[in-house]
Amino acid sequence: MKNHLFIPIFICFVLLSSCEKDEPTLPAEVNLAFSMEPYHTETGLKAGGDFEVNQGTIIIQSLEFDGRRDQGEDYFFTKHFDNALQAELHNGNVNQQVFFDIPQGVYNRIEMMFSLGQEGENAICLQGLFQQGSLDEVPIVFEYPFTENVRIKAKNKAGNEQIVLKKNNPSTATVLVDIPFMFQLVNPGMIQLAETTIVNGEEIILINPETNTDIFNLLATRLEKSMRVIFE
Repeated sequence: MKNHLFIPIFICFVLLSSCEKDEPTLPAEVNLAFSMEPYHTETGLKAGGDFEVNQGTIIIQSLEFDGRRDQGEDYFFTKHFDNALQAELHNGNVNQQVFFDIPQGVYNRIEMMFSLGQEGENAICLQGLFQQGSLDEVPIVFEYPFTENVRIKAKNKAGNEQIVLKKNNPSTATVLVDIPFMFQLVNPGMIQLAETTIVNGEEIILINPETNTDIFNLLATRLEKSMRVIFE
Protein backbone atom coordinates (compact mmCIF):
# COMPACT_ATOMS: atom_id res chain seq x y z
CA MET A 1 0.00 0.00 0.00
CA LYS A 2 2.81 2.41 0.88
CA ASN A 3 4.47 1.80 -2.50
CA HIS A 4 1.20 2.50 -4.32
CA LEU A 5 0.83 5.83 -2.49
CA PHE A 6 4.42 6.81 -3.18
CA ILE A 7 4.06 6.60 -6.96
CA PRO A 8 1.22 9.15 -7.40
CA ILE A 9 2.80 11.49 -4.85
CA PHE A 10 6.11 11.28 -6.70
CA ILE A 11 4.38 11.96 -10.04
CA CYS A 12 2.60 15.02 -8.61
CA PHE A 13 5.88 16.32 -7.20
CA VAL A 14 7.57 15.95 -10.61
CA LEU A 15 4.69 17.68 -12.38
CA LEU A 16 4.66 20.58 -9.92
CA SER A 17 8.42 20.98 -10.21
CA SER A 18 8.11 20.99 -13.99
CA CYS A 19 5.38 23.66 -13.88
CA GLU A 20 7.46 25.86 -11.58
CA LYS A 21 10.48 25.44 -13.84
CA ASP A 22 8.52 26.37 -16.95
CA GLU A 23 6.81 29.36 -15.35
CA PRO A 24 9.33 31.97 -16.66
CA THR A 25 8.72 30.73 -20.21
CA LEU A 26 4.98 31.37 -20.21
CA PRO A 27 4.06 34.20 -22.63
CA ALA A 28 2.88 37.66 -21.62
CA GLU A 29 1.17 39.71 -24.31
CA VAL A 30 2.56 43.17 -25.05
CA ASN A 31 0.87 45.68 -27.37
CA LEU A 32 2.95 48.37 -29.09
CA ALA A 33 1.37 51.84 -29.06
CA PHE A 34 2.40 55.39 -30.00
CA SER A 35 1.85 58.82 -28.52
CA MET A 36 3.36 62.29 -28.25
CA GLU A 37 3.60 65.06 -25.69
CA PRO A 38 2.45 68.18 -27.60
CA TYR A 39 4.24 71.49 -27.29
CA HIS A 40 2.66 74.91 -26.82
CA THR A 41 4.25 78.18 -25.83
CA GLU A 42 2.83 81.66 -25.38
CA THR A 43 4.90 84.83 -25.52
CA GLY A 44 2.12 87.15 -24.37
CA LEU A 45 3.03 89.64 -27.07
CA LYS A 46 0.27 91.33 -29.05
CA ALA A 47 2.41 90.96 -32.15
CA GLY A 48 2.12 87.22 -31.84
CA GLY A 49 4.94 84.72 -31.51
CA ASP A 50 2.92 81.90 -29.96
CA PHE A 51 3.40 78.50 -31.53
CA GLU A 52 2.46 74.89 -30.98
CA VAL A 53 3.37 71.47 -32.30
CA ASN A 54 0.51 69.02 -31.86
CA GLN A 55 0.61 66.48 -34.69
CA GLY A 56 3.17 63.95 -35.85
CA THR A 57 3.84 60.74 -37.74
CA ILE A 58 6.60 58.16 -37.46
CA ILE A 59 7.73 55.33 -39.76
CA ILE A 60 9.47 52.19 -38.45
CA GLN A 61 11.05 49.47 -40.61
CA SER A 62 12.07 47.09 -37.82
CA LEU A 63 12.63 46.81 -34.10
CA GLU A 64 14.82 44.82 -31.74
CA PHE A 65 13.92 43.78 -28.19
CA ASP A 66 16.60 43.12 -25.57
CA GLY A 67 15.25 42.05 -22.16
CA ARG A 68 17.39 41.10 -19.15
CA ARG A 69 16.07 39.30 -16.05
CA ASP A 70 17.53 37.46 -13.05
CA GLN A 71 15.05 34.55 -13.02
CA GLY A 72 14.74 32.85 -16.38
CA GLU A 73 16.84 33.41 -19.47
CA ASP A 74 17.29 36.82 -21.04
CA TYR A 75 15.07 37.35 -24.05
CA PHE A 76 15.89 38.84 -27.46
CA PHE A 77 14.04 39.13 -30.74
CA THR A 78 13.99 41.17 -33.96
CA LYS A 79 10.84 42.12 -35.85
CA HIS A 80 11.00 43.24 -39.48
CA PHE A 81 7.87 44.77 -40.99
CA ASP A 82 7.10 43.68 -44.56
CA ASN A 83 5.22 46.95 -44.90
CA ALA A 84 6.75 49.73 -42.82
CA LEU A 85 4.90 50.47 -39.59
CA GLN A 86 3.36 53.95 -39.77
CA ALA A 87 1.87 55.61 -36.70
CA GLU A 88 0.16 58.92 -36.04
CA LEU A 89 1.61 60.18 -32.79
CA HIS A 90 -1.20 62.61 -31.95
CA ASN A 91 -4.02 60.05 -31.97
CA GLY A 92 -2.26 56.66 -31.83
CA ASN A 93 -3.61 55.43 -35.17
CA VAL A 94 -1.40 52.82 -36.85
CA ASN A 95 -1.50 51.10 -40.23
CA GLN A 96 -1.09 47.71 -38.50
CA GLN A 97 -1.55 46.40 -34.98
CA VAL A 98 1.61 45.06 -33.35
CA PHE A 99 1.55 42.50 -30.52
CA PHE A 100 4.34 40.43 -28.99
CA ASP A 101 4.42 37.37 -26.76
CA ILE A 102 7.29 37.93 -24.33
CA PRO A 103 8.21 35.46 -21.55
CA GLN A 104 6.74 36.67 -18.29
CA GLY A 105 8.92 37.74 -15.41
CA VAL A 106 10.66 40.64 -13.74
CA TYR A 107 12.89 42.43 -16.23
CA ASN A 108 15.64 44.57 -14.74
CA ARG A 109 16.40 46.13 -18.09
CA ILE A 110 14.56 46.32 -21.39
CA GLU A 111 16.05 48.09 -24.38
CA MET A 112 14.30 48.49 -27.71
CA MET A 113 15.99 49.63 -30.90
CA PHE A 114 13.87 51.09 -33.71
CA SER A 115 15.00 51.37 -37.30
CA LEU A 116 13.32 54.60 -38.43
CA GLY A 117 12.38 55.71 -41.94
CA GLN A 118 12.18 54.30 -45.41
CA GLU A 119 13.32 55.48 -48.81
CA GLY A 120 11.36 58.45 -50.10
CA GLU A 121 9.54 59.05 -46.81
CA ASN A 122 10.21 61.12 -43.70
CA ALA A 123 11.13 59.01 -40.69
CA ILE A 124 9.40 61.60 -38.51
CA CYS A 125 7.17 64.50 -39.50
CA LEU A 126 5.85 67.01 -36.96
CA GLN A 127 3.26 69.71 -37.61
CA GLY A 128 1.96 72.75 -35.78
CA LEU A 129 1.05 76.41 -36.08
CA PHE A 130 2.85 79.71 -35.53
CA GLN A 131 0.86 82.86 -34.86
CA GLN A 132 2.64 85.71 -36.65
CA GLY A 133 0.17 88.40 -35.65
CA SER A 134 -3.11 88.73 -33.85
CA LEU A 135 -4.90 86.72 -36.55
CA ASP A 136 -2.37 85.24 -38.98
CA GLU A 137 -1.36 81.62 -38.37
CA VAL A 138 1.38 79.93 -40.38
CA PRO A 139 1.74 76.12 -40.43
CA ILE A 140 5.02 74.67 -39.12
CA VAL A 141 6.32 71.42 -40.63
CA PHE A 142 9.41 69.58 -39.34
CA GLU A 143 10.73 66.82 -41.60
CA TYR A 144 13.37 64.25 -40.62
CA PRO A 145 14.12 62.37 -43.86
CA PHE A 146 16.96 60.12 -42.70
CA THR A 147 16.95 56.42 -41.84
CA GLU A 148 18.35 55.93 -38.37
CA ASN A 149 18.55 53.39 -35.56
CA VAL A 150 17.31 54.70 -32.22
CA ARG A 151 17.99 52.71 -29.03
CA ILE A 152 15.73 53.42 -26.05
CA LYS A 153 15.89 52.08 -22.49
CA ALA A 154 12.31 51.30 -21.46
CA LYS A 155 10.78 52.30 -18.12
CA ASN A 156 7.60 51.52 -16.23
CA LYS A 157 4.85 54.05 -15.59
CA ALA A 158 6.54 55.18 -12.36
CA GLY A 159 9.75 55.97 -14.22
CA ASN A 160 11.76 52.96 -13.00
CA GLU A 161 13.65 50.48 -15.17
CA GLN A 162 12.25 47.34 -13.51
CA ILE A 163 9.34 46.06 -15.61
CA VAL A 164 7.05 43.19 -14.60
CA LEU A 165 5.30 41.19 -17.33
CA LYS A 166 2.63 38.63 -16.37
CA LYS A 167 0.68 36.03 -18.28
CA ASN A 168 -3.05 36.73 -18.61
CA ASN A 169 -2.31 40.40 -17.91
CA PRO A 170 -1.67 42.18 -21.25
CA SER A 171 0.73 45.14 -21.15
CA THR A 172 1.21 48.12 -23.44
CA ALA A 173 4.59 49.47 -24.48
CA THR A 174 4.02 53.06 -25.62
CA VAL A 175 6.56 54.83 -27.80
CA LEU A 176 6.27 58.45 -26.66
CA VAL A 177 7.89 61.43 -28.39
CA ASP A 178 8.50 64.30 -25.95
CA ILE A 179 8.01 67.36 -28.18
CA PRO A 180 8.61 69.96 -25.40
CA PHE A 181 12.03 68.41 -24.76
CA MET A 182 12.80 68.32 -28.46
CA PHE A 183 11.89 72.02 -28.93
CA GLN A 184 13.47 73.17 -25.68
CA LEU A 185 16.24 75.11 -27.45
CA VAL A 186 13.94 76.65 -30.09
CA ASN A 187 12.32 79.89 -28.94
CA PRO A 188 9.47 81.78 -30.64
CA GLY A 189 11.90 84.44 -31.84
CA MET A 190 13.74 81.86 -33.96
CA ILE A 191 10.48 80.70 -35.49
CA GLN A 192 9.43 84.30 -36.15
CA LEU A 193 12.63 84.93 -38.11
CA ALA A 194 12.47 81.60 -39.97
CA GLU A 195 12.30 81.45 -43.74
CA THR A 196 8.88 80.65 -45.17
CA THR A 197 8.18 78.38 -48.14
CA ILE A 198 5.22 78.13 -50.50
CA VAL A 199 3.87 74.58 -50.67
CA ASN A 200 0.73 73.89 -52.73
CA GLY A 201 -0.01 77.61 -52.74
CA GLU A 202 0.25 77.92 -48.94
CA GLU A 203 2.93 79.74 -46.98
CA ILE A 204 4.50 77.45 -44.36
CA ILE A 205 7.55 77.36 -42.11
CA LEU A 206 9.36 74.27 -43.35
CA ILE A 207 12.15 72.87 -41.18
CA ASN A 208 14.32 70.23 -42.85
CA PRO A 209 17.97 69.69 -43.91
CA GLU A 210 17.60 72.20 -46.79
CA THR A 211 15.39 74.88 -45.22
CA ASN A 212 15.88 76.58 -41.85
CA THR A 213 18.82 74.27 -41.24
CA ASP A 214 19.86 76.02 -38.01
CA ILE A 215 16.54 75.11 -36.39
CA PHE A 216 16.60 71.64 -37.95
CA ASN A 217 20.01 70.88 -36.46
CA LEU A 218 18.85 71.90 -32.98
CA LEU A 219 15.86 69.57 -33.22
CA ALA A 220 17.66 66.67 -34.90
CA THR A 221 20.35 66.46 -32.20
CA ARG A 222 17.65 66.02 -29.55
CA LEU A 223 15.50 63.53 -31.47
CA GLU A 224 16.79 60.29 -29.94
CA LYS A 225 16.73 61.63 -26.37
CA SER A 226 13.18 62.88 -26.87
CA MET A 227 11.88 59.35 -27.45
CA ARG A 228 10.67 57.16 -24.58
CA VAL A 229 9.24 53.64 -24.21
CA ILE A 230 6.83 53.25 -21.29
CA PHE A 231 5.43 49.88 -20.17
CA GLU A 232 2.12 49.79 -18.30
